Amino acid sequence: MIIYKTTLKYRPGKAKTKDLETLSPKIDDKSMKAIISDANELLGQNCGLDGNLSAQIVDGKPGVLDFILFCEQEKVTIGECEEWMKDLFTRNYAISRVSVGNTVEISVQDMIKITRHADRIGYSCKGGYLYMDLGLDYLDNFTYTVHEYLYDPTPLTREEAFEKATLIMADQSFLEELERIYSDRNERKFYGHPVHYKIAAANVEAAREMLSLLVRALRSNGRLLSTRATYLCDIEEGAHHEEDLDHLFKLNSGATVAIDMSGSDQDHGVYASSYHQVIQYLAEQIRKTQLRTLTVFVEITERPGFSIPMISALQDTLHIIELKEGHGDRKKALEYLKALTKNAMFDTTKKELEKVLPKKDDYTISEVLEVYNKWFSNGLKHKFYQSYRDCEKVSVDFKHVTDYPYEELQKMIGLTEIKEVVDQIINGAKVQNARKRMGLDSYKTTQHMIFTGNPGSAKTTVARLLAQILKKEEVLESGKLVECGRADLIAKYVGWTAKTVREKFKEAQGGILFIDEAYSLVDDSNSFGNEAINTIVQEMENHRDDVIVIFAGYPDKMEQFLRKNEGLRSRIAFHLHFPDYSEEELWEILKLMAKEKGYTPLSNATQDKCLKIFSEACKNPEFGNGRFVRNLLEQAALRQSDRIIRESGGKHLSKAALTTLIADDFDVTVSKQYAKQVKQIGF
Repeated sequence: MIIYKTTLKYRPGKAKTKDLETLSPKIDDKSMKAIISDANELLGQNCGLDGNLSAQIVDGKPGVLDFILFCEQEKVTIGECEEWMKDLFTRNYAISRVSVGNTVEISVQDMIKITRHADRIGYSCKGGYLYMDLGLDYLDNFTYTVHEYLYDPTPLTREEAFEKATLIMADQSFLEELERIYSDRNERKFYGHPVHYKIAAANVEAAREMLSLLVRALRSNGRLLSTRATYLCDIEEGAHHEEDLDHLFKLNSGATVAIDMSGSDQDHGVYASSYHQVIQYLAEQIRKTQLRTLTVFVEITERPGFSIPMISALQDTLHIIELKEGHGDRKKALEYLKALTKNAMFDTTKKELEKVLPKKDDYTISEVLEVYNKWFSNGLKHKFYQSYRDCEKVSVDFKHVTDYPYEELQKMIGLTEIKEVVDQIINGAKVQNARKRMGLDSYKTTQHMIFTGNPGSAKTTVARLLAQILKKEEVLESGKLVECGRADLIAKYVGWTAKTVREKFKEAQGGILFIDEAYSLVDDSNSFGNEAINTIVQEMENHRDDVIVIFAGYPDKMEQFLRKNEGLRSRIAFHLHFPDYSEEELWEILKLMAKEKGYTPLSNATQDKCLKIFSEACKNPEFGNGRFVRNLLEQAALRQSDRIIRESGGKHLSKAALTTLIADDFDVTVSKQYAKQVKQIGF
């Protein structure tokens, strides 16, 4: 359905029959409202052209009436709708010189504002709001957000389309699709959609730039009836079975629906089961409307959300073409940035743009857009609101709790076997959820684990991420991680240890109980350690459905621990070994830590020096792995602080100085703490 705002102009005429009303030029406002209300009785839902036209008068004065037209434009043209309106008023009113013009397409949101205003001033439509009767009230919904875009209807020639594609540094996949869209082998008429699209970009702004060019190119070649794109985002898990979504897809026939698959801020659809019902429902609507409503799937590459399961659910039904975000060299990036600044409220120079664009060899659309946004913000402070030029901004040191635990795990250096086992656990959870939905036996398997490895090999970090992942997969209810050791489990008095252990299990209910250095519970001096182990075995069985226990510690000592109680080994499903990191992996960890703390990329000289440090440290079996890297970085930061203060001589410290670590900064004592010790003979 395409929505238009149009104007009917007329001159009062003489009534040829008694049935015709005269629209006098001297009519007052009160009478005009009455006439418009009466005229709206002739209009309304499915009022003309075999039900393919709905209409409402929304404003008027003598000689001029403003209308909203709702056209099923696959079956009727806007010209036919205009002629029907002229004929209706000519037949029912004593008027002459009737014309309809100034017709423009409008968005659903603008239409709602106009019709609500018309109702407030007395130009009512029979039976309430017409747009609600038509099902166009899908914008107001708590389980998703809708943005609308009406693009320039001016047709783009092939040359203009490719010129714009070049400007936004379009990827080859986009250029190839433009070739297909403008091919002479196609008819320039809308019959339906042979293909749908997936846009992959690093941020929303870049995705919308690509969407704009795509819609305009398709509309220019008769492949779309409307320039309207409805952008569906912030989709929550509760969006399934929404009648509004049903209306949204149906009523965008001839137009475009773009689905941002990132999910909501609360429930990111990283895993298939998280958004299973939403995916099923969206897929159902898309299948039903695929011939008439163009669907564009938007994947924000840093927040893929439920992208993979969504595309997977439809790849056998729809022909989906992927359009990737483009990139270009510095010259192209500057040209694109300059084009963006033309829309700003203040001028700039080429020199200024070269200064704000970071120096590198390659840029994506997203990166240029981010530079533009920063430039525009700074321009506001320096040119329009100058009192904020020297105003300090708030600075908070906050460790963000990731909303993407699975991605964070995948980004961790090494741990290949660990990641594979985690995938097995996730896939097992998906199968159990699928069995449950189909009414099959959803038996619960034990998921207790042992993590073996030296200190600093990421055992605790993986346990924390695993808790969050299993919460997302609905394996765990709370996803919390409760860490404890011997001191937290063994009480001072006889009979208290069992109670203490049971309290820990209760605290970890719905999550993971992480017992570090579990072998320390093996104690021959008294029975308290044995009591703790026996109680743990009992509680593992009692809480097998709502607590996952992870025992962690050194590999050789964990084997002694398992021999202590016959019931332990049989209750543990997974044994994950965390190997020591190699010197190359330690370097990758250092780079990642430095990046997270805001330092610029480390130099080749720094790499050479650190690799030597790591090579020496790796020879010691207790060098600390990731902790060693953290200590190295912290002491390098201290040495950097001393260096830049001395170099500055009390002058202002630049951002570059504060964020740069050099090779000499890593000449720190921590690099010597694992030096080979000389054995001493005698006393």
